[in-house]
Amino acid sequence: MADAISSPLSKNVPPFLRKAAPLLTTRITWPGRITFLVSGLIMLVVAGAVFTADSYAYTVEQHPDQVTGQLVVSPTKYDLKMKPGETSSQDIIVANRTGKTQTIEFSVEDFEGSSDPAQATFFMGDEDSNWGARHWIEPEIRSIVLDQGETITFSAKISVPRSAEAGGHYAALFSSSEMETTDEHGSAISITSRVGCLFLISVSGDVREEGNIGPIEKPSFTEYGPLEIGLVFNNTGNVHLKPSGRIIITNFLGQTMAEIPVKEWVVLPESSRRNLVEWDEHNLFGRYTIRAEITYGAEGQQVTVSDSVWALPWKIALVVAVSIVIFIVLISFLVRRKRGNRRELETELERLRGKDTDVTLEPEPAPEEPVPATDVVERPANRLIELNVLFPSTEDSRVINLADPEIQELVRDLINSELDLARAFIEEGNPEQARHELLEARNAARTAGMLAEAGGIDDMLQSL
Repeated sequence: MADAISSPLSKNVPPFLRKAAPLLTTRITWPGRITFLVSGLIMLVVAGAVFTADSYAYTVEQHPDQVTGQLVVSPTKYDLKMKPGETSSQDIIVANRTGKTQTIEFSVEDFEGSSDPAQATFFMGDEDSNWGARHWIEPEIRSIVLDQGETITFSAKISVPRSAEAGGHYAALFSSSEMETTDEHGSAISITSRVGCLFLISVSGDVREEGNIGPIEKPSFTEYGPLEIGLVFNNTGNVHLKPSGRIIITNFLGQTMAEIPVKEWVVLPESSRRNLVEWDEHNLFGRYTIRAEITYGAEGQQVTVSDSVWALPWKIALVVAVSIVIFIVLISFLVRRKRGNRRELETELERLRGKDTDVTLEPEPAPEEPVPATDVVERPANRLIELNVLFPSTEDSRVINLADPEIQELVRDLINSELDLARAFIEEGNPEQARHELLEARNAARTAGMLAEAGGIDDMLQSL
C-alpha cells in the first residue's frame, strides 16, 4: 500500500485528495482509489464549467433578421451619472445582418468634441483623451463568431476610479468585422465595418454647466423658401449639455409666421456643435425676424438670439419693374407726341389765321342798287373769335374765323388732341388733369357748334 501511495500517480492528485491518502491506504483498494480520483476530476471539470459560465454570461440567439449588409448595435448611446469609485454594468446587443458568418471584434476608444461646428466628434483610436473613459469600460468578451441572423447580448462593466475628475468623460465601444466584396472591376477588396455604442459618463462633483449660442446662421437674402437656419451652441463647461428650444419667425408687421421646435442635440465640453432647422415655407416676401430661444442644463438656463432675413422673388420683381418702366416710358411718349401734334395744329392754325382772319373793320359801303335774284351768291357770314376763348391754355388772343371750313377742321383736330391728352392722363392715374383737358375741349366744341363732339365729351366727364 505504501508503494501505491508513493507512485507517480499520487503526484498529480490535488492537495485536498492527498490529505485523504491515509484513508485511501487503509480503507480503499487500488481500484476504488482510481474510481475516486476520476470522480474528483469530473467534479473539477464541472466546477470549472460553472465558473466559466458565470464569468461569460452573454447569450446568443438566432433570429430571422432581414439581410441588410451590416452589423446593428443597440442601444447606440448610454448617458450615465456616476460617482467616483462607483461601478455599473450595461447590456449591449449586436446583430449580424450582413448575410454571412462574421467574426466580430469588440474594442473601446475615447472620443471628444471639436471647436469646428461641422465636426461632431473625434474618435481617438489608441490615444487617450483628457475627457476619455476607455480605461473605465471592459466588455464581457473581446470577440465572437456570429452567423447571419444571430444576435449576441453581452454586458460592459463601467468602473469609475475614485480619483476621477468631476464632469464629463466619454468613450465608445465598437463592434467591428471585415467583409469581403468586389469593386467595380471585379477585384476582391476587404471592407472593415464597425458600429458603436457611445458612453457619456457624468461624474458627480464640481460640475459646470455653461454655454452660449452663436449668431444665427442663415442667408441675408433669399428668393424662395424653404429657409435653412443653423444654430451653433458653444459648450464652455466641463460636462456635456443637451440644448433644445424653439425658433419664432415674425414678418415685418410683427405677426408670427411660424414657431418651429428645436430638437435636443448633444454638445460635448469645450466644443461647438451645429443644429440645422428648416422653415418649410415656399412663398416668402419681405423682411422676416428669426428669434431662437434655447434652454440647457439641469437648472433650465436659457439663451436667446435673433436676426433678420430678406426674402424677394427677384426674377418676378425684375419682370414687374421692367414692365412698369416700359409702361411709364410709353405713356410719356404718347403724351409728348400728343402735345407735339397740338403744337403743330396751333402753328398751322396761326398760319391760316394770318392769311384769312386778319379782318379789318371798315365803314359800311353805301348801299348799292339791288341786283336780280338770280345773280345773288350767298356767302357764309364771318364768325370771328379770339383763340384763347376756345382754348384758354393757349393764352393767344388773336382772332380766327370759325366760318372758314379749313379753320373748323383744325379746331376739330385741336379738340381731338385735347381728348387724347385727357385719355393719357387717365391712364397715368391723373383724373384732375384729364378733367381740365375735357372741360376745355367741351367748351371749344360748344363754341364752335360741334354738338356731337360736345355730347361725347360730356359722356367722358360723367365716367370720371
